[in-house]
Amino acid sequence: MYIKSNPKMGVNKLERLSRFIDSLQRIFSLRRTKITLYIAAVLWIAVLTQIVMNKAFFKDFEIAEAFVKTNTEDLECSLEIVAKHNKDFLSETDKKDILHHIADSIGLSIDTDIAINREDERTEYVYHKPAKMAETTLKIVSLEQEVDSKTQLKHYIIVRLNIRKSIRSIEKYRSRIEKSLDDLGIAERQVTMIYEGMVIGRMTDEDKENLAQLLVKELQGEVAFDYRQGDSYTTYAYTGLINDYIETVGCKINIQIAITDDEQLGRTKIYLASPAINQSW
Repeated sequence: MYIKSNPKMGVNKLERLSRFIDSLQRIFSLRRTKITLYIAAVLWIAVLTQIVMNKAFFKDFEIAEAFVKTNTEDLECSLEIVAKHNKDFLSETDKKDILHHIADSIGLSIDTDIAINREDERTEYVYHKPAKMAETTLKIVSLEQEVDSKTQLKHYIIVRLNIRKSIRSIEKYRSRIEKSLDDLGIAERQVTMIYEGMVIGRMTDEDKENLAQLLVKELQGEVAFDYRQGDSYTTYAYTGLINDYIETVGCKINIQIAITDDEQLGRTKIYLASPAINQSW
């Protein structure tokens, strides 16, 4: 018996099969998309959580806490803030008002005259306050500079604060000074903090390296490079917990640790600075 084939019926079957295959592809494609989006979402949540945790930690973070864990003696710390004023002209009254404003922010009473020193193209307004456990210097330096064949004045505000023993308070003073500069509309600044201490006796090279690694670990940082020079060991590192940094030899740096021997006194000096030590040691 001969049955005549129906071409239209064959075409319909092929179309239904094609639609079925397309549906399966869309289902699996959608599933892959969902899985991909889910994985991406999980990764982003992890990243955002870490950022939030870092910010929460940084809010209460103090370098002093890490330095105290070294169990050093004769602790002291210093803070230096150099800020550039955005105005070309500041009168004598303006300069004195700025120094009084900063002094008020840290509870410092200016009870003597502000010294004025002039030398060639440089003028300084200075107030210095020594005390038993602290020493403060407030200064405005005005410099004449040639810019495009024109003489312009540049004004720099310099705050130096040195505290002995109670080193944890330095973070509080830094915050207050920076807020006072914000109030004055001064944003361009460089902040340097240095912690110093000592241990009795001369540390071995291995002990110096281990101590430096401990400090970097406490600051959740990574070592950029280190080196030895005689009896001194120096480490430069970077941590995301500190906003400020400098760049050198292609690396971001915001921590410097220096450990050196004091042969005369038979002890080892330890320095922890951010971003770097700006004085002789």
